Amino acid sequence: MTNLLSARPVAEPGARPRLPALDGLRGLAVAGVLLFHAGHLSGGFLGVDLFFVLSGYLITDLLLRDHTRSLTAFWGRRIRRLWPALAVLLPGVTLLTWAFGSPELLRTALADGPWVQLNLANWHLLAESAGYWDRFGPGRVFGHLWSVAVEEQFYLLWPLVVFGLRRQRAVALAAGLGALASLGLMLVLTDPDRVYTGTDTRAFALLLGALAATEPVREWVRRTLPSWTAVPLALGLALAWLLVDGEKSPMLFQGGLFALSLAAALLILLAPGSVLDRGLCWQPLRGLGLVSYGLYLWHWPVFLLLSKDKTGLDGWLWTLLVCAVSLGLAVLSKVLVEDPIRYRASWARGRTGLAAFAASLVVVALTWIVLPRPATAAIDTSALGARPAVSANGPKVSRVLFMGDSIAAGLALPLAAATKASGLTLKSMAAAGGGGVVGPLAESTWAELPGVLAEFRPDVLVYQVTTYDWGSPAEQRAGYERLVREAGGAKVVFVTMPPIRPDDFYAGHMAELGRTTDAIKATGATVLEGREVWGETYQRERDGRIERSTDGIHTCPAGAARFTAWLLDGLAARYSGIARVAPETWANTGWAGDKQFHGC
Repeated sequence: MTNLLSARPVAEPGARPRLPALDGLRGLAVAGVLLFHAGHLSGGFLGVDLFFVLSGYLITDLLLRDHTRSLTAFWGRRIRRLWPALAVLLPGVTLLTWAFGSPELLRTALADGPWVQLNLANWHLLAESAGYWDRFGPGRVFGHLWSVAVEEQFYLLWPLVVFGLRRQRAVALAAGLGALASLGLMLVLTDPDRVYTGTDTRAFALLLGALAATEPVREWVRRTLPSWTAVPLALGLALAWLLVDGEKSPMLFQGGLFALSLAAALLILLAPGSVLDRGLCWQPLRGLGLVSYGLYLWHWPVFLLLSKDKTGLDGWLWTLLVCAVSLGLAVLSKVLVEDPIRYRASWARGRTGLAAFAASLVVVALTWIVLPRPATAAIDTSALGARPAVSANGPKVSRVLFMGDSIAAGLALPLAAATKASGLTLKSMAAAGGGGVVGPLAESTWAELPGVLAEFRPDVLVYQVTTYDWGSPAEQRAGYERLVREAGGAKVVFVTMPPIRPDDFYAGHMAELGRTTDAIKATGATVLEGREVWGETYQRERDGRIERSTDGIHTCPAGAARFTAWLLDGLAARYSGIARVAPETWANTGWAGDKQFHGC
């Protein structure tokens, strides 16, 4: 660390003298993120917001002082700063995952990597429903790089604004109005994943940093706020890092993140030279800040590849191991890759630099093409036991609507294949992070359901009780009774929730979820007991087959196939027109390789 601190890198055009206190803030930001991902600091993810504000501040300060106003020169410096470390990380981590990771981890690495390379990882993850707050989402070695994508999108667009406006007051006005517009979007868009990882809804943090970099705002802060104001600002941020807990702190998405970013922007202006300056200039903290980029890049792949299960360690001992490995890789990245190319490699500039950049893009892109995808395990159909026949009981059925949350989204895959083979038409409304008719996520379901019912006109509506069906007994019964009414002429079949292994997130809601069976039975509709498939308690393995995910919530292909055969038998016992076909016709038709199945 001492060598890193004593190095004298070449300054960028227009750069101010380096402020050691800002390196210390970077060190705090990356430490918060690491402790959050290690499970020791519930609000440590707010370190990303501090990174955003710092980036907006430093980049805007450089742009305002760069009298050359050359976009190509600016973007060239950004490429030399950010790409070399990524160019090593992306193929390096993918190869390590191929060698030592699980098939699922490799599958997501190969799927996510191209989007990271295109600086669109945040939008890709949103499209994949792989949200930041999905506690039980698949392990993704590049999942943390959504924030790098947000920053690089900002670096692409913001220089156009600054160089176009030129005057500091105009830049300040643009940054302020942009930050307010971004806040407005956050308040309008209610989905925590969309709000947290979307570039438009996170731009306010970068723009508040940009606003702080303009001379009118600097001057106003200098005149208005004494330097000791940095202390309550820092204490407020520290308190938030200790107390908030992601999507369980809804105030974050109702202006809280904006307020914290504003506090961070003021702290950046006030901390240097204040009573906090000495602490922020502490050499180990500054050293951490100087390798913060590489440390952020490497830490999450290290956490996943050296997981607690693989190392046999837990708690702080595991945290120390993975943090030490991550720090070592970050230092090597800075000393061997980042600094040489950024400051000393003459070939990295001009035409040779452009050629090297293009060549490295091709080499990294080949990683996603050359490495083979992991094979999908075949489903053992001997355990499914379906007998070819056509049911002749009850009303005739031809269209089935399937509803539920992310558990049901996985179950819908073999169900679609089996119903197609059975001559039925299936439509799934199952949704990751939603899909329920009771609880905090029901509003979107009720908004969508009438249109789906009117267009699809199902004969049977199957509702898989979700892990978000929280509420009082009256609220639960009201939601389920409303579903029966809204279904109109469709017969409603409720399927009880699979047993789960709750973590802290679900532990406080298990009593509510335990009441759902009584609530659905009170509606008078048909109820199928999921325990007939899954057992009374969560079991990862049954009859020698892995049926449930390691996350303790979701299903694996073998379990989903068993559920499908069981559900079709249950429907066939009550309704006519359902051909119970041999499982060989649908069990191994490709659905088992879908990204919905993780932790298997």
